[in-house]
Amino acid sequence: AAAQAPGAPIMKHSFMAPFEAVNDFTGMRVISDWELGGSAVAHRGFVRLTAEKQSQKGWIANRNSFEGGEWSLAMELRATGESQYLFGDGLAIWFTTAYDVIEGPVFGREDYWTGLGIFFDTFQNVDQQHHHKHPYIYAMVNDGTQHYVPDAEKKLDKAKQILPGAHDNSGCSFDFRYNEARQDVSVLNHTRVHITYSASQRRLNLRLQQTSVGHDGEWYQCLEAKDVELPSSGYFAISSATGDLVDNHDIMHFVVRGTEGVDNVDQDHQAWLDQQKALAAMQQSELDLRPAEAVQRDYARALAAHTASLKALSASVDKLQQQMEFQLASIQAGVAIARTTVDDKANELREVKERVEKESSSAKVISELKKDAADEMKQMKTEFKEALKSGGGVSSLSFYFLLLLIVALGGVGYNRYRKIMKSHLL
Repeated sequence: AAAQAPGAPIMKHSFMAPFEAVNDFTGMRVISDWELGGSAVAHRGFVRLTAEKQSQKGWIANRNSFEGGEWSLAMELRATGESQYLFGDGLAIWFTTAYDVIEGPVFGREDYWTGLGIFFDTFQNVDQQHHHKHPYIYAMVNDGTQHYVPDAEKKLDKAKQILPGAHDNSGCSFDFRYNEARQDVSVLNHTRVHITYSASQRRLNLRLQQTSVGHDGEWYQCLEAKDVELPSSGYFAISSATGDLVDNHDIMHFVVRGTEGVDNVDQDHQAWLDQQKALAAMQQSELDLRPAEAVQRDYARALAAHTASLKALSASVDKLQQQMEFQLASIQAGVAIARTTVDDKANELREVKERVEKESSSAKVISELKKDAADEMKQMKTEFKEALKSGGGVSSLSFYFLLLLIVALGGVGYNRYRKIMKSHLL
């Protein structure tokens, strides 16, 4: 029997690079049927959910409701960063009943969702006890009432929520992140994610595959959860977040296909991948130069070598374009961080200047006060001497009264000086 042809992508639930459409008003790239939010930015070759910048949350959500109980999801992601050991937080794939993505604590999205969340967790929570290492990938189903505990191991109703350690085969440790400091890292290092769900069998599967230039790794079976019940209709979305630790989280494509009537979903997916490779090869074959039969063999050999060079050059140009776009996105994130730092320093300098001006003003007031006090004391001494000369028989009682008056005036002046110092300098 002939092999079954793979189903075509459902385009209203899918996206694939390159992204050429640009909004006429904002000048930003847009993706049909999808909405970007938070820190997410669409570039020509990928969607960057978060850059290497602290406290970012970004997402891309499908505007159309998906209805169907048998489906296959293929996503290609790239998680990279300059740090070898400290990075975070990760990203999540969602299938929920809610269309709107509200910013929240669960990998950039709100808590208490209804539906499925698949988490690619790169941050090791030091306050939790684990039996696995990070990066860790796991699935959770929520009915809208359960509170999300980061990477917790807490037994709940298995029909409602899948947690690491609480459900068999619900997660795996898999190093899908690439360290940019490695000499062999490439912008073409991607991680393929293949997720399948069958409502009739109530089964959720997830496989992973690492790719590099001209090489595809073996598929790794990550999770195979049973008794999983998802909403009959829902919305796909992807979200990501960074905290104190950071990473780039990029998505190259997100393809949803129906698998109704498919006997073997893994073989169906491989057939689709082979179909995509054949299509890419066909596009490359357009560069072939086909000489007429009458052309001598030497010319044919030269043209064949020239064709091979053109193909290699085309692949190199495409890689260079992706590399430049990747680096430009990182530079933009660095410029934004530098601009924020400069603004903070400018505000600090402005505060220092204001304090110096206040202190200068206070010094001037104090100087004037001292001068007034000195003039007052001088005048009082003069008046006191004249009083003594004119009233030689002044009694000792009058003398003591004048002395107390001088002391009182000095105390008043001192208190006024203290108040001025406190209001201007503190």
